[in-house]
Amino acid sequence: MNKHRDIDFFNSPAAAREWQAQEAAAQAARDGRAPADAREASYRHVHAALRADDAIGLPADFAERLAASAGPVPTAITAPETGLEKQLTRLLLAALVIAGLAFAMFEGGSWFQADPAAWSVAGNPWVLALLACLGASQGAELLRRRMG
Repeated sequence: MNKHRDIDFFNSPAAAREWQAQEAAAQAARDGRAPADAREASYRHVHAALRADDAIGLPADFAERLAASAGPVPTAITAPETGLEKQLTRLLLAALVIAGLAFAMFEGGSWFQADPAAWSVAGNPWVLALLACLGASQGAELLRRRMG
């Protein structure tokens, strides 16, 4: 939980003094004046560190060369599919296929003959909806792979 509170400079004179000292040190550094006291000198060190360029001495194409040395970014197509979740997904898919085949073997004879019109693609809107969902899912996957 964020418990950040803005500093109330009217009710906290010490915070107001510190803020003014930091601002005075920054202004003195910009004007090129010597520090007035030790506190201003310490704030000038902080001010100088904040204004320092962290990339001093790096070539202009440093980021590009570092990225090239790291190699291509792995994508879903190039990265091997490993991990516990992928193995569990495959196991679940195999279990569902086996259960479907077992159901078809034991109950399929009477179930498939119950209403042949129910299995007609044109006669059942649910079969059409299933085919539309499968087509949309596979189409989206192919599009994602082509776009990279």
